[in-house]
Amino acid sequence: MHAKKTHQIAPLQLASFCEQLSMIVASGLPVSEGVSLLLDDAADEKTREILAAILHSTEAGSTFHEAIRETMIFPAYVSDMIELGELSGRLDEVLSSLARYYEREASIRENVRDAVTYPLIMTGMLFCILLTLVLKVLPVFEQIYLGLGTDLTGFAAVFLKISSLLTSHLPVFAAVLALLLTVVVLFIRFGLLRHMLQKKEFASDLAASRLANCIAMSLGSGLDTDQGLLLAEKIVDNPRMAARIKQCRDLSTSGKEFADAVLTSQVFGKSSHSLITIGFRTGTLDEVMKKLSLEYEEKANRQIDRFIAALEPTLVIVLSLIIGLILVSFLLPLISIMTSIG
Repeated sequence: MHAKKTHQIAPLQLASFCEQLSMIVASGLPVSEGVSLLLDDAADEKTREILAAILHSTEAGSTFHEAIRETMIFPAYVSDMIELGELSGRLDEVLSSLARYYEREASIRENVRDAVTYPLIMTGMLFCILLTLVLKVLPVFEQIYLGLGTDLTGFAAVFLKISSLLTSHLPVFAAVLALLLTVVVLFIRFGLLRHMLQKKEFASDLAASRLANCIAMSLGSGLDTDQGLLLAEKIVDNPRMAARIKQCRDLSTSGKEFADAVLTSQVFGKSSHSLITIGFRTGTLDEVMKKLSLEYEEKANRQIDRFIAALEPTLVIVLSLIIGLILVSFLLPLISIMTSIG
């Protein structure tokens, strides 16, 4: 019985799975026994189904990486690295590296999610406040001015017309609003928003962090730089970075030194060239890549934090100006009328 491809495993779940199996394998137990132990402690039915499928395959004679691949829900990168670990006899180290990798992936995704979710929430709040003001507050001012026998002019008249139009055609407005919300959901669901964000500088830094981390883990698992680049090309979801990785791999396989290939293809910044050269020639390139991965991740996180920090006051200022303009356009004529009456 194989697990159906109903969902993709979340990075934190992958990290936990790999970490637990790493400790089990390092203790000397066979993988099948380790999976059986995890199955006994499975927290939900989907996890139990996946582990049961893996256990069934291994007990039927499949290797661990074949069992992982047959479930069709694990990333190809996981099964490829596990296969390497089985062939090299370093499965516990590979699983531990995968755990660290997916822990960082979860952290990166959380930061990107915050950068996307916060402005959407703030924009929604802004819209709700304005809608309440237009539909509920402005009609009260209209009644006041009607009672005073005065017509509104300027911005006040425009806002009042908008309020009357929305109130009289509320079902149509609700349908249009529902359509817009559906478009936004589909926009996010099909990755169009992510495609737009890939043009931002922090997206390139995140891709560089993933690349460096992938190369570091590949080198630590016994692969060479060409194989590490090949694996990285499969998992980096930034098209521009993927093209640079391919160029770097082509240059490297054609005989160019790795550090020079990296510089020419611009997968990392020029400031990293000397560090990569030293690491390549001294055999410490995996440590250099770990360092670069952390640096690029921290840089991207700082950019996301600055974006969120700048966005909050900007949205508050915009909201305050719009509300202030509406209220002033209604209150000033009212104050003038009250003064003349007084």
